[in-house]
Amino acid sequence: MSAEEGTKRSLLERLQDNYRLVILDEDDLREVTSFSFSLLIFYIIASSIIVLMTVMVVSFIVFTPVKRWIPGYGDIKENTEFVELTKRIDELEKQVQAHDTYTMGLKNMLKSIEISEAEQKQGKPEALSNRDVLESMKTRELDHLVFASPLSGSISAEYDPSREHLGTDIIAPKGTAVKSVMEGIVLSAEWSAESGNAVIIQHPRNIVSVYKHNSANLVKPGQKVQTGQAVAIIGNSGEMSTGPHLHFELWYDGQAVNPKNYISFN
Repeated sequence: MSAEEGTKRSLLERLQDNYRLVILDEDDLREVTSFSFSLLIFYIIASSIIVLMTVMVVSFIVFTPVKRWIPGYGDIKENTEFVELTKRIDELEKQVQAHDTYTMGLKNMLKSIEISEAEQKQGKPEALSNRDVLESMKTRELDHLVFASPLSGSISAEYDPSREHLGTDIIAPKGTAVKSVMEGIVLSAEWSAESGNAVIIQHPRNIVSVYKHNSANLVKPGQKVQTGQAVAIIGNSGEMSTGPHLHFELWYDGQAVNPKNYISFN
């Protein structure tokens, strides 16, 4: 037997030795009570009490609101109120962004209309011709883009700015879904007396698409849509509608363009 084994055996024997704890009366030294125990049992009981107390304290902290009072313990992102406020702030930021984009688009459209009306009143065919050339140069950029068709159907009214008809009217079966021609953000999805249910979507490269006279709108302002996603159902709403159809407009850099030049409706 080695010295190391002897030391281990000696330690084990000491742990198994029995001890007696005697409690005496201080006045007459009479034995009041006594307890017999070994160091091994004492260590086991003490360790069990420590482990049990540790489990109870940890459970109390983890499963009760007390953890919020401990500095550095709680993660603020797990706070329900913080998460809710963060969501509301994100929604407000999207609404503000959509409103700014929508306002900018309206300003560009109004500016273009004012310029056109002023040139016609002043009778400046040269200026109008130069403007047509500028529009032609700008719309060439659209030739390199791919648009999805909002729906398939027959054209009942062509794009005709001379009659202030800035879009194309397409007839399709009742209940046909109207789809977004590109990805973008919904600027407006509202009802008006003139256009009925209408959806306006802002796309990249300052492109705006308009879908009017819907029976129902399927999107909300500020919502992000993907190419080909259904945004409305074809209908006959609004005073300017004489039958179920889609009035579709395509705007580029604040100016209306002929949708038929870039999109096939067949």
